[in-house]
Amino acid sequence: MGQLALAAKVTHVPSMYLSEQPGPNFGCRDAAIAGHREIDRRCRALGVDTLVILDVHWMVNSEYHLNGQERFEGVYTSHELPHFIQDLAYDYVGNPALAQRIAQAASDMGVP
Repeated sequence: MGQLALAAKVTHVPSMYLSEQPGPNFGCRDAAIAGHREIDRRCRALGVDTLVILDVHWMVNSEYHLNGQERFEGVYTSHELPHFIQDLAYDYVGNPALAQRIAQAASDMGVP
C-alpha cells in the first residue's frame, strides 16, 4: 500500500488562519505557515498522495475515530472559534482502503 515518506509534528492553532487575514494579527504566525508550506513542498517532491493526520484534541475523548470516505467536500465553520474560521470551502479525495487497514491494525492490537 505504500511507505512512510515524511512525519511531522506541527502546530495548527487558529491564529495561523488569522495570520493570513488582513487585520491586527496579519503575519503573526508567518513562521508556522512557512513550516506548513515546507512540508507541502517536501511531500510534493516525494510524490506523496495521502496524508494521515492525528489530532489529539478532536471531539472524541475515548477510543479513536477514522474518517475514510471516498471524498471530503463542503464548507467548514469551526465550532470552537466560529468568529475566526467560518465558511472555509474544502474538497479533497479520501483513502478508504488505508482507513480500513489502519482500523484493522488497531483492532488486531486490541484497541477498542
